Amino acid sequence: MHEDLLAHMDRIRSTLGYRPVSDLLADAENVFIDPFSALVSRQARIGSGNIFYPHVRIDVGAGVLTIGDRNRFFEGTRMDAADDGSIEIGDENEFGPHAVAVLANTPGAAISIGHRIRLRGRIDVLGTTRLEDGSQILGDITAVDVSLAGGDSYADPDPDARGAVLKGRGRAKGITLDTGTVINGDGDFALFPVEAQSVYHPKPADAASVILPG
Repeated sequence: MHEDLLAHMDRIRSTLGYRPVSDLLADAENVFIDPFSALVSRQARIGSGNIFYPHVRIDVGAGVLTIGDRNRFFEGTRMDAADDGSIEIGDENEFGPHAVAVLANTPGAAISIGHRIRLRGRIDVLGTTRLEDGSQILGDITAVDVSLAGGDSYADPDPDARGAVLKGRGRAKGITLDTGTVINGDGDFALFPVEAQSVYHPKPADAASVILPG
């Protein structure tokens, strides 16, 4: 790329509060697959080993946004910590595929995302929301002021030991779920039952009940 063009792009981004393209190109700690389409606020605190796919946008106004290590931000992911909002993200989480938005852009908004969490689909996370380790939101869901208890990740063989799950489509507001539970909703999630995850994912056979050949 012509040096003058790169300098022009860097100057525009710096003026708008984003890290310059040259800075993303030189980042040895994280991977920006397309640094020319990624917009990353200078104020975002980012760990190492993260992978950012094209068209990721991270905005930090007067709020605070921290990202841990080894997360994957698929294309179209958006983060916004405006006003006094805060977003805290742990390690080894997956944001996408499809458009995921984590928006702490209203007064007092605080979003906490632990470790080994999946947000997969068209997901909006808003308000005061806590997603503990291993929890998941899957589908086309707007989650506002929710609390999902932690547990093992989706890869654990015992579904009832996994973090809580919201799946389906619609709006989940003020929902609190315990470890190993799920709501499979379509519309207002408050109208749908809380179920054990083993309803959808059978538990592995109990090793103690298996009779080995003599």
